[in-house]
Amino acid sequence: MSIEVRDQAVNVKIRNSGRRPVPPKRLDWLELFILSQSFFPALLFIPGVSVLRVFTRIAAFLIAPLFWALIAQSSKHLRGGENFAARPFLVGSSIWLCLCLVHPETNWPIAGLAEIGLYISIFSPVFWVGWVLRSPKQISNMMAILFICNAFSATLGVAQVFRPGTFNPPVIPALSSEFGRLALTYVADDGREILRPCGLSDNPGQASSAGAMACLIGLAWALRPIAWWKRIGCVGLSFLGIAVIYYTQVRALLVMLVLCLVVLAIMFVLQRSIVKATFLVAGSLMLLSGALIWVSQSVGSSVITRFSTLWTSDPLKLYNNSRGGFIAATFQYTIWESPFGLGLGRFGQIFDYFGNRAYQPVWVEVQWAAWAVDGGIVLLGAYGIAIILAMCDTIRIALTTPDRELADWAAVVVAANLSIVAGTFSQMVFLAPIGLQFWLLSTAIHVSDYRVKTAQHARRRAAIHARQQAIEEGIAAPLIPTFPLDPQTNPGEVPL
Repeated sequence: MSIEVRDQAVNVKIRNSGRRPVPPKRLDWLELFILSQSFFPALLFIPGVSVLRVFTRIAAFLIAPLFWALIAQSSKHLRGGENFAARPFLVGSSIWLCLCLVHPETNWPIAGLAEIGLYISIFSPVFWVGWVLRSPKQISNMMAILFICNAFSATLGVAQVFRPGTFNPPVIPALSSEFGRLALTYVADDGREILRPCGLSDNPGQASSAGAMACLIGLAWALRPIAWWKRIGCVGLSFLGIAVIYYTQVRALLVMLVLCLVVLAIMFVLQRSIVKATFLVAGSLMLLSGALIWVSQSVGSSVITRFSTLWTSDPLKLYNNSRGGFIAATFQYTIWESPFGLGLGRFGQIFDYFGNRAYQPVWVEVQWAAWAVDGGIVLLGAYGIAIILAMCDTIRIALTTPDRELADWAAVVVAANLSIVAGTFSQMVFLAPIGLQFWLLSTAIHVSDYRVKTAQHARRRAAIHARQQAIEEGIAAPLIPTFPLDPQTNPGEVPL
Protein backbone atom coordinates (compact mmCIF):
# COMPACT_ATOMS: atom_id res chain seq x y z
CA MET A 1 0.00 0.00 0.00
CA SER A 2 1.41 3.41 -0.98
CA ILE A 3 1.82 6.22 1.49
CA GLU A 4 -0.92 8.26 -0.28
CA VAL A 5 -3.50 5.47 -0.02
CA ARG A 6 -2.58 4.72 3.56
CA ASP A 7 -2.92 8.39 4.50
CA GLN A 8 -6.36 8.49 2.89
CA ALA A 9 -7.44 5.57 5.06
CA VAL A 10 -6.16 7.33 8.16
CA ASN A 11 -7.93 10.56 7.21
CA VAL A 12 -11.25 8.70 6.86
CA LYS A 13 -10.71 7.22 10.31
CA ILE A 14 -9.96 10.68 11.71
CA ARG A 15 -13.07 12.22 10.16
CA ASN A 16 -15.23 9.50 11.66
CA SER A 17 -13.71 9.96 15.11
CA GLY A 18 -15.45 12.26 17.60
CA ARG A 19 -18.44 12.80 15.31
CA ARG A 20 -21.21 14.82 16.98
CA PRO A 21 -24.02 12.52 18.13
CA VAL A 22 -27.35 12.78 16.36
CA PRO A 23 -30.26 12.77 18.78
CA PRO A 24 -32.94 10.13 18.29
CA LYS A 25 -36.20 11.26 16.72
CA ARG A 26 -38.29 11.32 19.89
CA LEU A 27 -39.60 13.89 22.32
CA ASP A 28 -37.21 14.51 25.15
CA TRP A 29 -37.45 16.51 28.38
CA LEU A 30 -36.97 19.87 26.69
CA GLU A 31 -39.53 19.29 23.97
CA LEU A 32 -42.06 17.97 26.48
CA PHE A 33 -41.51 21.01 28.68
CA ILE A 34 -42.26 23.41 25.82
CA LEU A 35 -45.40 21.46 24.95
CA SER A 36 -46.54 21.59 28.58
CA GLN A 37 -46.60 25.40 28.45
CA SER A 38 -49.34 25.18 25.81
CA PHE A 39 -51.06 22.11 27.25
CA PHE A 40 -52.14 23.63 30.56
CA PRO A 41 -53.74 26.78 29.04
CA ALA A 42 -55.48 24.57 26.47
CA LEU A 43 -57.26 22.72 29.29
CA LEU A 44 -59.34 25.85 29.90
CA PHE A 45 -61.10 25.27 26.58
CA ILE A 46 -62.69 22.11 27.99
CA PRO A 47 -66.14 22.96 29.37
CA GLY A 48 -66.19 22.83 33.16
CA VAL A 49 -62.43 23.02 33.65
CA SER A 50 -62.51 26.77 34.25
CA VAL A 51 -63.39 26.13 37.90
CA LEU A 52 -59.87 24.69 38.20
CA ARG A 53 -58.29 27.78 36.59
CA VAL A 54 -56.09 28.49 39.59
CA PHE A 55 -54.65 24.98 39.50
CA THR A 56 -53.94 25.07 35.75
CA ARG A 57 -52.13 28.39 36.10
CA ILE A 58 -50.06 27.11 39.02
CA ALA A 59 -49.29 23.87 37.15
CA ALA A 60 -47.71 25.83 34.28
CA PHE A 61 -45.09 27.08 36.77
CA LEU A 62 -44.76 23.96 38.91
CA ILE A 63 -43.86 21.84 35.89
CA ALA A 64 -40.38 23.43 35.74
CA PRO A 65 -39.24 22.48 39.28
CA LEU A 66 -41.02 19.13 38.83
CA PHE A 67 -38.87 18.41 35.78
CA TRP A 68 -35.84 19.52 37.78
CA ALA A 69 -36.64 17.03 40.55
CA LEU A 70 -37.36 14.15 38.16
CA ILE A 71 -34.19 14.75 36.15
CA ALA A 72 -32.14 15.07 39.35
CA GLN A 73 -33.31 11.60 40.39
CA SER A 74 -32.20 10.14 37.07
CA SER A 75 -28.77 8.55 36.96
CA LYS A 76 -28.06 9.79 33.43
CA HIS A 77 -26.78 13.33 33.84
CA LEU A 78 -24.83 15.17 31.17
CA ARG A 79 -22.40 17.98 31.89
CA GLY A 80 -23.00 21.46 30.62
CA GLY A 81 -24.30 24.75 31.95
CA GLU A 82 -22.21 24.76 35.12
CA ASN A 83 -20.19 27.72 33.85
CA PHE A 84 -23.22 29.73 32.71
CA ALA A 85 -22.32 33.22 33.92
CA ALA A 86 -25.83 34.07 35.13
CA ARG A 87 -26.05 31.14 37.56
CA PRO A 88 -24.21 32.68 40.56
CA PHE A 89 -26.39 35.78 40.45
CA LEU A 90 -29.57 33.72 40.27
CA VAL A 91 -28.39 31.67 43.24
CA GLY A 92 -27.67 34.92 45.05
CA SER A 93 -31.15 36.18 44.18
CA SER A 94 -32.66 33.02 45.68
CA ILE A 95 -30.69 33.41 48.89
CA TRP A 96 -31.67 37.06 49.20
CA LEU A 97 -35.35 36.23 48.63
CA CYS A 98 -35.17 33.66 51.43
CA LEU A 99 -33.69 36.31 53.71
CA CYS A 100 -36.55 38.62 52.75
CA LEU A 101 -38.93 36.22 54.48
CA VAL A 102 -37.97 37.91 57.75
CA HIS A 103 -38.92 41.33 56.36
CA PRO A 104 -41.54 42.77 58.74
CA GLU A 105 -43.91 43.53 55.83
CA THR A 106 -43.66 40.10 54.15
CA ASN A 107 -47.07 38.50 53.67
CA TRP A 108 -46.30 35.53 55.87
CA PRO A 109 -46.32 32.63 55.59
CA ILE A 110 -47.98 31.24 52.45
CA ALA A 111 -47.76 34.23 50.11
CA GLY A 112 -44.10 34.90 50.93
CA LEU A 113 -43.10 31.29 50.32
CA ALA A 114 -45.17 31.18 47.12
CA GLU A 115 -43.36 34.29 45.84
CA ILE A 116 -39.98 32.62 46.36
CA GLY A 117 -41.24 29.47 44.69
CA LEU A 118 -42.41 31.50 41.68
CA TYR A 119 -39.00 33.14 41.23
CA ILE A 120 -37.15 29.81 41.50
CA SER A 121 -39.59 28.13 39.14
CA ILE A 122 -39.05 30.82 36.50
CA PHE A 123 -35.25 30.48 36.38
CA SER A 124 -35.01 26.78 37.30
CA PRO A 125 -34.25 25.72 33.66
CA VAL A 126 -30.82 27.28 34.15
CA PHE A 127 -29.98 24.41 36.52
CA TRP A 128 -31.41 21.39 34.66
CA VAL A 129 -31.28 22.09 30.92
CA GLY A 130 -27.59 21.13 30.78
CA TRP A 131 -28.40 17.70 32.20
CA VAL A 132 -30.74 16.73 29.34
CA LEU A 133 -29.65 18.63 26.22
CA ARG A 134 -27.70 15.97 24.34
CA SER A 135 -26.93 17.68 21.03
CA PRO A 136 -27.07 21.14 19.42
CA LYS A 137 -29.51 19.58 16.94
CA GLN A 138 -32.14 19.70 19.70
CA ILE A 139 -32.25 23.47 19.37
CA SER A 140 -33.96 23.08 15.99
CA ASN A 141 -36.48 20.68 17.52
CA MET A 142 -37.21 23.11 20.33
CA MET A 143 -37.64 26.05 17.96
CA ALA A 144 -39.93 23.99 15.73
CA ILE A 145 -42.20 23.06 18.64
CA LEU A 146 -42.13 26.62 19.98
CA PHE A 147 -43.11 27.90 16.53
CA ILE A 148 -45.95 25.41 16.10
CA CYS A 149 -47.41 26.14 19.55
CA ASN A 150 -47.31 29.92 19.09
CA ALA A 151 -48.55 29.72 15.51
CA PHE A 152 -51.49 27.58 16.64
CA SER A 153 -52.35 30.13 19.34
CA ALA A 154 -52.11 33.01 16.83
CA THR A 155 -54.25 31.18 14.26
CA LEU A 156 -56.81 30.42 16.95
CA GLY A 157 -56.81 34.11 17.83
CA VAL A 158 -57.66 35.06 14.24
CA ALA A 159 -60.44 32.46 14.22
CA GLN A 160 -61.82 33.98 17.44
CA VAL A 161 -62.35 37.29 15.64
CA PHE A 162 -64.55 35.74 12.95
CA ARG A 163 -66.22 32.94 14.96
CA PRO A 164 -66.08 33.98 18.62
CA GLY A 165 -68.90 31.67 19.67
CA THR A 166 -67.03 28.67 18.29
CA PHE A 167 -63.41 29.35 19.19
CA ASN A 168 -63.44 31.48 22.35
CA PRO A 169 -62.87 29.67 25.67
CA PRO A 170 -66.09 28.80 27.53
CA VAL A 171 -65.33 31.21 30.40
CA ILE A 172 -63.37 34.48 30.24
CA PRO A 173 -63.00 35.80 33.82
CA ALA A 174 -61.92 39.29 32.70
CA LEU A 175 -65.40 39.89 31.23
CA SER A 176 -67.16 39.38 34.54
CA SER A 177 -67.49 43.15 35.01
CA GLU A 178 -68.87 45.78 32.66
CA PHE A 179 -65.67 47.81 33.01
CA GLY A 180 -63.64 44.79 31.89
CA ARG A 181 -65.81 44.31 28.82
CA LEU A 182 -65.47 47.95 27.80
CA ALA A 183 -61.67 47.88 28.20
CA LEU A 184 -61.17 44.59 26.35
CA THR A 185 -63.47 45.06 23.36
CA TYR A 186 -63.79 47.48 20.45
CA VAL A 187 -66.39 48.02 17.77
CA ALA A 188 -65.74 47.24 14.11
CA ASP A 189 -67.03 49.48 11.32
CA ASP A 190 -69.88 47.04 10.65
CA GLY A 191 -71.08 47.28 14.26
CA ARG A 192 -69.62 44.01 15.54
CA GLU A 193 -68.18 43.99 19.05
CA ILE A 194 -64.67 42.53 18.77
CA LEU A 195 -63.13 40.95 21.84
CA ARG A 196 -59.35 41.20 21.78
CA PRO A 197 -58.35 37.63 20.80
CA CYS A 198 -57.34 35.34 23.64
CA GLY A 199 -55.49 32.77 21.55
CA LEU A 200 -54.72 29.62 23.52
CA SER A 201 -55.65 31.23 26.86
CA ASP A 202 -58.59 32.84 28.63
CA ASN A 203 -57.00 36.30 28.81
CA PRO A 204 -58.22 38.81 26.17
CA GLY A 205 -55.29 40.17 24.15
CA GLN A 206 -52.97 37.30 25.07
CA ALA A 207 -52.85 36.12 21.46
CA SER A 208 -50.64 39.10 20.62
CA SER A 209 -47.58 37.67 22.40
CA ALA A 210 -48.02 34.34 20.63
CA GLY A 211 -48.38 36.18 17.33
CA ALA A 212 -45.14 38.08 17.80
CA MET A 213 -43.21 34.90 18.62
CA ALA A 214 -44.82 33.00 15.74
CA CYS A 215 -43.86 35.73 13.29
CA LEU A 216 -40.24 35.94 14.46
CA ILE A 217 -39.57 32.20 14.51
CA GLY A 218 -41.63 31.63 11.35
CA LEU A 219 -39.55 34.06 9.31
CA ALA A 220 -36.38 32.52 10.76
CA TRP A 221 -37.54 29.08 9.64
CA ALA A 222 -38.43 30.47 6.19
CA LEU A 223 -34.78 31.51 5.78
CA ARG A 224 -33.56 28.01 6.61
CA PRO A 225 -32.80 25.42 3.87
CA ILE A 226 -36.20 23.69 4.03
CA ALA A 227 -38.71 22.41 1.46
CA TRP A 228 -40.59 25.06 -0.52
CA TRP A 229 -44.00 24.10 0.88
CA LYS A 230 -42.66 24.37 4.43
CA ARG A 231 -41.26 27.80 3.60
CA ILE A 232 -44.65 28.96 2.29
CA GLY A 233 -46.32 27.59 5.42
CA CYS A 234 -43.90 29.46 7.69
CA VAL A 235 -44.49 32.72 5.86
CA GLY A 236 -48.26 32.20 5.99
CA LEU A 237 -48.26 31.53 9.72
CA SER A 238 -46.00 34.56 10.24
CA PHE A 239 -48.62 36.62 8.41
CA LEU A 240 -51.31 35.38 10.80
CA GLY A 241 -49.02 36.18 13.72
CA ILE A 242 -48.81 39.82 12.65
CA ALA A 243 -52.53 39.94 11.88
CA VAL A 244 -53.51 38.78 15.36
CA ILE A 245 -51.39 41.58 16.88
CA TYR A 246 -53.43 44.07 14.83
CA TYR A 247 -56.66 42.39 15.93
CA THR A 248 -55.68 42.61 19.61
CA GLN A 249 -54.65 46.27 19.14
CA VAL A 250 -51.75 45.80 21.58
CA ARG A 251 -49.36 48.47 20.36
CA ALA A 252 -46.51 47.42 22.68
CA LEU A 253 -46.35 43.97 21.06
CA LEU A 254 -46.10 45.47 17.57
CA VAL A 255 -43.22 47.65 18.74
CA MET A 256 -41.56 44.59 20.31
CA LEU A 257 -41.96 42.59 17.13
CA VAL A 258 -40.41 45.32 15.00
CA LEU A 259 -37.55 45.53 17.51
CA CYS A 260 -37.05 41.76 17.25
CA LEU A 261 -36.93 41.83 13.46
CA VAL A 262 -34.50 44.77 13.40
CA VAL A 263 -32.19 43.08 15.93
CA LEU A 264 -32.31 39.79 14.00
CA ALA A 265 -31.40 41.59 10.77
CA ILE A 266 -28.48 43.28 12.53
CA MET A 267 -27.31 39.93 13.90
CA PHE A 268 -27.40 38.44 10.39
CA VAL A 269 -25.33 41.38 9.09
CA LEU A 270 -22.78 40.87 11.88
CA GLN A 271 -22.66 37.20 10.90
CA ARG A 272 -22.02 38.36 7.31
CA SER A 273 -25.27 36.75 6.14
CA ILE A 274 -26.26 39.75 4.04
CA VAL A 275 -28.67 37.79 1.84
CA LYS A 276 -30.60 36.54 4.88
CA ALA A 277 -30.75 40.04 6.33
CA THR A 278 -32.05 41.45 3.03
CA PHE A 279 -34.76 38.82 2.67
CA LEU A 280 -35.75 39.25 6.32
CA VAL A 281 -36.18 43.02 6.00
CA ALA A 282 -38.06 42.80 2.70
CA GLY A 283 -40.31 39.99 3.92
CA SER A 284 -41.05 41.73 7.20
CA LEU A 285 -42.08 44.95 5.50
CA MET A 286 -44.40 43.11 3.13
CA LEU A 287 -45.99 41.07 5.91
CA LEU A 288 -46.44 44.08 8.22
CA SER A 289 -48.12 46.16 5.52
CA GLY A 290 -50.09 43.27 4.02
CA ALA A 291 -51.49 42.16 7.37
CA LEU A 292 -52.49 45.74 8.22
CA ILE A 293 -54.40 46.07 4.94
CA TRP A 294 -56.19 42.74 5.48
CA VAL A 295 -57.13 43.47 9.09
CA SER A 296 -58.34 47.01 8.33
CA GLN A 297 -60.56 45.64 5.57
CA SER A 298 -62.11 43.07 7.92
CA VAL A 299 -62.75 45.24 11.02
CA GLY A 300 -62.44 48.77 9.73
CA SER A 301 -60.43 51.91 10.42
CA SER A 302 -60.26 51.48 14.21
CA VAL A 303 -57.11 49.40 13.78
CA ILE A 304 -55.32 52.08 11.76
CA THR A 305 -56.50 54.75 14.20
CA ARG A 306 -55.16 52.77 17.15
CA PHE A 307 -51.71 52.02 15.71
CA SER A 308 -51.25 55.39 14.01
CA THR A 309 -50.72 56.91 17.47
CA LEU A 310 -47.31 55.24 17.47
CA TRP A 311 -46.01 57.80 14.97
CA THR A 312 -48.49 60.69 15.33
CA SER A 313 -47.90 61.03 19.09
CA ASP A 314 -44.75 61.56 21.11
CA PRO A 315 -43.65 57.97 21.99
CA LEU A 316 -42.02 59.08 25.25
CA LYS A 317 -45.11 61.00 26.33
CA LEU A 318 -47.29 58.05 25.32
CA TYR A 319 -45.19 55.72 27.45
CA ASN A 320 -45.07 58.07 30.44
CA ASN A 321 -48.85 58.28 30.37
CA SER A 322 -49.12 54.49 30.67
CA ARG A 323 -46.30 52.45 32.26
CA GLY A 324 -43.58 55.06 32.50
CA GLY A 325 -44.91 56.36 35.79
CA PHE A 326 -44.18 53.03 37.48
CA ILE A 327 -40.57 53.09 36.28
CA ALA A 328 -40.09 56.67 37.48
CA ALA A 329 -41.61 55.91 40.88
CA THR A 330 -39.40 52.82 41.27
CA PHE A 331 -36.09 54.59 40.69
CA GLN A 332 -37.01 57.94 42.24
CA TYR A 333 -38.79 56.78 45.39
CA THR A 334 -39.18 53.04 46.04
CA ILE A 335 -35.54 51.91 46.07
CA TRP A 336 -34.51 54.88 48.23
CA GLU A 337 -37.38 54.86 50.68
CA SER A 338 -37.40 51.03 50.94
CA PRO A 339 -33.92 49.80 49.88
CA PHE A 340 -34.70 46.28 51.18
CA GLY A 341 -38.10 46.11 49.53
CA LEU A 342 -41.65 46.22 50.82
CA GLY A 343 -41.93 42.52 51.64
CA LEU A 344 -42.82 39.40 49.67
CA GLY A 345 -46.29 38.42 48.50
CA ARG A 346 -47.69 41.94 48.37
CA PHE A 347 -48.96 42.13 44.77
CA GLY A 348 -50.26 40.27 41.73
CA GLN A 349 -51.57 36.75 41.52
CA ILE A 350 -49.55 35.62 44.54
CA PHE A 351 -51.48 38.07 46.72
CA ASP A 352 -54.79 37.20 45.04
CA TYR A 353 -54.38 33.45 45.46
CA PHE A 354 -52.38 33.13 48.70
CA GLY A 355 -52.25 36.53 50.33
CA ASN A 356 -53.32 37.37 53.85
CA ARG A 357 -55.83 40.21 53.42
CA ALA A 358 -54.60 41.75 56.66
CA TYR A 359 -51.68 43.10 54.64
CA GLN A 360 -52.14 46.12 52.39
CA PRO A 361 -51.58 45.14 48.71
CA VAL A 362 -49.13 47.06 46.54
CA TRP A 363 -50.06 48.00 42.98
CA VAL A 364 -47.34 46.80 40.58
CA GLU A 365 -47.48 46.58 36.77
CA VAL A 366 -43.85 46.50 35.56
CA GLN A 367 -41.00 44.11 36.34
CA TRP A 368 -38.59 46.70 37.73
CA ALA A 369 -41.14 47.76 40.30
CA ALA A 370 -41.77 44.08 41.16
CA TRP A 371 -38.07 43.49 41.88
CA ALA A 372 -37.89 46.65 43.97
CA VAL A 373 -40.96 45.66 46.01
CA ASP A 374 -39.89 42.04 46.56
CA GLY A 375 -36.20 42.47 47.31
CA GLY A 376 -35.17 46.08 46.97
CA ILE A 377 -31.90 47.18 45.45
CA VAL A 378 -30.16 43.84 46.01
CA LEU A 379 -32.70 41.77 44.06
CA LEU A 380 -33.04 44.41 41.36
CA GLY A 381 -29.27 44.50 40.86
CA ALA A 382 -28.58 40.76 41.08
CA TYR A 383 -31.38 39.73 38.74
CA GLY A 384 -30.57 42.55 36.33
CA ILE A 385 -26.92 41.48 36.14
CA ALA A 386 -27.98 37.87 35.53
CA ILE A 387 -30.11 38.96 32.58
CA ILE A 388 -27.31 41.10 31.10
CA LEU A 389 -24.81 38.23 31.38
CA ALA A 390 -27.24 35.81 29.76
CA MET A 391 -27.83 38.20 26.84
CA CYS A 392 -24.10 38.80 26.35
CA ASP A 393 -23.45 35.06 26.36
CA THR A 394 -26.05 34.41 23.66
CA ILE A 395 -24.70 37.27 21.52
CA ARG A 396 -21.16 35.86 21.86
CA ILE A 397 -22.30 32.43 20.72
CA ALA A 398 -24.26 33.85 17.77
CA LEU A 399 -21.13 35.63 16.53
CA THR A 400 -18.40 33.09 17.35
CA THR A 401 -19.71 29.52 17.27
CA PRO A 402 -18.44 27.47 14.31
CA ASP A 403 -21.77 25.63 14.07
CA ARG A 404 -23.73 27.52 11.40
CA GLU A 405 -27.12 26.21 12.46
CA LEU A 406 -26.52 27.02 16.12
CA ALA A 407 -25.34 30.53 15.16
CA ASP A 408 -28.59 31.19 13.29
CA TRP A 409 -30.79 30.05 16.16
CA ALA A 410 -28.66 31.94 18.68
CA ALA A 411 -29.33 35.10 16.65
CA VAL A 412 -33.06 34.39 16.80
CA VAL A 413 -32.86 33.84 20.57
CA VAL A 414 -30.98 37.15 20.95
CA ALA A 415 -33.82 38.94 19.16
CA ALA A 416 -36.57 37.12 21.07
CA ASN A 417 -34.93 37.55 24.47
CA LEU A 418 -34.18 41.21 23.85
CA SER A 419 -37.90 41.79 23.36
CA ILE A 420 -38.54 40.03 26.69
CA VAL A 421 -36.00 42.28 28.38
CA ALA A 422 -37.68 45.31 26.81
CA GLY A 423 -40.96 43.95 28.16
CA THR A 424 -39.71 44.52 31.72
CA PHE A 425 -40.60 48.19 31.18
CA SER A 426 -44.26 47.43 30.48
CA GLN A 427 -45.07 44.04 32.08
CA MET A 428 -43.91 41.62 34.76
CA VAL A 429 -42.37 39.23 32.23
CA PHE A 430 -40.00 37.48 34.65
CA LEU A 431 -42.94 36.49 36.82
CA ALA A 432 -44.78 34.95 33.86
CA PRO A 433 -44.28 31.95 31.53
CA ILE A 434 -42.41 34.14 29.04
CA GLY A 435 -39.68 34.47 31.68
CA LEU A 436 -39.40 30.67 31.73
CA GLN A 437 -38.84 30.81 27.98
CA PHE A 438 -36.05 33.39 28.39
CA TRP A 439 -34.03 31.20 30.76
CA LEU A 440 -34.83 27.98 28.89
CA LEU A 441 -33.57 29.28 25.54
CA SER A 442 -30.59 31.17 26.98
CA THR A 443 -29.37 28.07 28.80
CA ALA A 444 -30.07 25.76 25.86
CA ILE A 445 -27.97 27.95 23.55
CA HIS A 446 -25.16 28.06 26.12
CA VAL A 447 -25.14 24.28 26.62
CA SER A 448 -25.31 23.68 22.85
CA ASP A 449 -22.20 25.80 22.41
CA TYR A 450 -20.54 23.71 25.12
CA ARG A 451 -21.51 20.55 23.21
CA VAL A 452 -20.02 21.95 19.99
CA LYS A 453 -16.75 22.80 21.70
CA THR A 454 -16.64 19.39 23.39
CA ALA A 455 -17.16 17.65 20.04
CA GLN A 456 -14.39 19.77 18.50
CA HIS A 457 -11.96 18.82 21.25
CA ALA A 458 -12.94 15.17 20.90
CA ARG A 459 -12.31 15.21 17.15
CA ARG A 460 -8.98 16.94 17.66
CA ARG A 461 -7.87 14.39 20.26
CA ALA A 462 -9.13 11.54 18.09
CA ALA A 463 -7.23 12.91 15.09
CA ILE A 464 -3.99 13.15 17.05
CA HIS A 465 -4.44 9.67 18.49
CA ALA A 466 -5.32 8.14 15.12
CA ARG A 467 -2.32 9.76 13.44
CA GLN A 468 0.06 8.63 16.18
CA GLN A 469 -1.33 5.11 16.09
CA ALA A 470 -1.03 4.98 12.33
CA ILE A 471 2.58 6.14 12.48
CA GLU A 472 3.39 3.53 15.09
CA GLU A 473 1.79 0.80 12.98
CA GLY A 474 3.61 1.98 9.88
CA ILE A 475 0.52 2.67 7.80
CA ALA A 476 1.07 6.43 7.59
CA ALA A 477 4.05 8.66 7.12
CA PRO A 478 4.89 11.38 9.65
CA LEU A 479 3.84 14.86 8.67
CA ILE A 480 6.59 16.73 6.83
CA PRO A 481 6.57 20.45 7.61
CA THR A 482 6.54 22.83 4.67
CA PHE A 483 7.38 25.82 6.88
CA PRO A 484 10.53 26.69 8.82
CA LEU A 485 10.53 25.35 12.36
CA ASP A 486 11.41 27.40 15.40
CA PRO A 487 15.03 26.59 16.30
CA GLN A 488 13.84 25.89 19.85
CA THR A 489 11.32 23.32 18.59
CA ASN A 490 12.20 19.65 18.38
CA PRO A 491 12.26 18.84 14.65
CA GLY A 492 10.34 15.65 15.33
CA GLU A 493 7.43 17.48 16.99
CA VAL A 494 5.32 19.00 14.25
CA PRO A 495 2.07 20.73 15.19
CA LEU A 496 -1.02 19.01 13.79
